Amino acid sequence: MRRSFRPGRGPFQFWAQGVLVAVVAALALYTLGRFRVSLVWGGVLAIVCWPLLGWLQRKWSPRHADIVLPAIIVLGIALIFGVPTMVIGGIAASQARDAAAWVRDIHEHGLPEPAWLSSVPWGRAQLEHWWQANLADPAGVQQLLHRLHPGQPLRTIDHVGQGVANTLVLFGFTLLVLFFFLKAGPTVVRHMNVVLWRLFGPRGELLRSQVVGAVRGAMAGLVLVGLGEGALITVAYIIAGAPQALLLGVFTALMSMIPMLGGLAVALAVVVILVKGTVGAAVGVGVFGMIVLFLADHFIRPVLIGGSIRLPFVWVLLGILGGLEGWGLLGLFIGPVLMALAHLMWRFGSMSAAGAHALPVEK
Repeated sequence: MRRSFRPGRGPFQFWAQGVLVAVVAALALYTLGRFRVSLVWGGVLAIVCWPLLGWLQRKWSPRHADIVLPAIIVLGIALIFGVPTMVIGGIAASQARDAAAWVRDIHEHGLPEPAWLSSVPWGRAQLEHWWQANLADPAGVQQLLHRLHPGQPLRTIDHVGQGVANTLVLFGFTLLVLFFFLKAGPTVVRHMNVVLWRLFGPRGELLRSQVVGAVRGAMAGLVLVGLGEGALITVAYIIAGAPQALLLGVFTALMSMIPMLGGLAVALAVVVILVKGTVGAAVGVGVFGMIVLFLADHFIRPVLIGGSIRLPFVWVLLGILGGLEGWGLLGLFIGPVLMALAHLMWRFGSMSAAGAHALPVEK
């Protein structure tokens, strides 16, 4: 009689399977190349849009809903991001040309003294002397610009311009990945739950909720709050008569997505208004901008990001800044997720240690 062979799951087989899975996953990610970014962004957007998909499924069930509803969401995201970006980009490009012409005019003819300089109560003579020596004289302007190394910003702008086409391609693939994630959402979630249960047991559900909460909190607390700050402060720029107000507003919104950096954009706008406007308008913009940034960074962001995952905001802040440095723009989401998982594992370890300490000792 022939004996049937039934392979067992011994320690060697267990570790061999783990190594094989790790190697295949690493090679797959390496093979994706730059499209890894599209895969991650598609996953981030899928996590953010999943509640919207569920709401649409409860309210509306058309034929082929598994295709129609994801397509509607993807089309909506393309319109939300695409149309305003093109409109604002066109206006900002026009204002950027005006700003470049203004800089060239200053470089050739110098910058005349603003009207408010003559009404400064203290140090007026010193300020006027410095202005005449460094800004009113074209030679002084050229020397000042040379010390500021203007070539680096120009090279950065050129690099950004070269990357626009690449960004559009990656954005298109991101939308494609998002569509398939939403279309296969129930299957992906079911398989994810099975894998997490096999790896971590009952704690797998908590890990999944931490990741989802961190991603959604980062989207709301960083992107949406930053855009809201930029919109409010842009209104102040327009009221104050700031030159290139929309361009300054776009820059402020982008900088405000990162905690504590929005103040640099407001400070730059205040300097521009001082040079081409009045002291009162500059002070008003500075005070209003700092109030908006203070309230958003100290009250709204901690609730939206840390509150959803019960993570101290200092961990969130370190995750954002460190993730941005190590991962680029994706670090705005990867950093908080990693910090949330690290904090959760710390809690697991402390609870396990406390439980082990509380166990009775057998004699």
